[in-house]
Amino acid sequence: MRRLRVALLLVGLALLVGLAATQAATGASKQTTKSNIWKDKPKETPPSWWQRDLSDDTINRIMKGIQLRDPDQARQLDELRKKDPVRFKAQVREKGQPELDQIIRERLETRRLERNAKFVEWLKANYPKEEETLARLKERSPQFYINTFDRLLKEYGYIYEADTSNPEMGVVLKEDRDLKKRADDLCKRIRTEQSEAKRQTLGAELQDVIAKRYDLIVRRKEIAYEQLLRRLGELQKQILESKDEITIWRNAEIKQENVKQRVQTLTDGKLRFKWD
Repeated sequence: MRRLRVALLLVGLALLVGLAATQAATGASKQTTKSNIWKDKPKETPPSWWQRDLSDDTINRIMKGIQLRDPDQARQLDELRKKDPVRFKAQVREKGQPELDQIIRERLETRRLERNAKFVEWLKANYPKEEETLARLKERSPQFYINTFDRLLKEYGYIYEADTSNPEMGVVLKEDRDLKKRADDLCKRIRTEQSEAKRQTLGAELQDVIAKRYDLIVRRKEIAYEQLLRRLGELQKQILESKDEITIWRNAEIKQENVKQRVQTLTDGKLRFKWD
């Protein structure tokens, strides 16, 4: 039975890939040269915000910091800002590294506090007793609050992350955690129970709990498998789109048109020459 289900899933996946290939091949003929190849950048690993162009607010803050610690350097940068904005931004990154590091630290701290606040709200909704205990500690003992928060984050964090990204997985993990606690409790009772009859009763209950955990583990793997299938479909679509795009850009006429337009853009239309 399990082999049959796997076979059906593989057949379905093959049909999905085949359908995606057909749709992509049809869509490729409809693509035009409206896309700008000169602005095309890798999408897999986008740079961090501080590696991209700095905003005016960030630059102004960096300049204020430089002004306080090195007025002469700030004056030179102001002059460069008027003459050569591109070099100015490069120099700001180099000369304003202390200020930029401080801005990065503040942003990371802000994100950490936002994440912690969201986790506490989630804890309140899903494990209210734990949240109540944590709230009482906040004013009484800040250090004990931090230690308790870290413990709760370590204990429930993986469930929170799963519940946030995939609610179904979150439900499974919550139930699995409850069953694990129940199994541990039953094991302790069986070890200390003197009555054979009660041990047999507890053993039967433990067997039922373990069976339910088994089903949950299988369901957890099924959910992970379904997520992989969705990712595989998305990757297959991206692969086909990338292949079709490369085919278009390899066209000699499209290449010549794009090179011509780029030269005209870079020279403000002042350069004129004949093309083959």
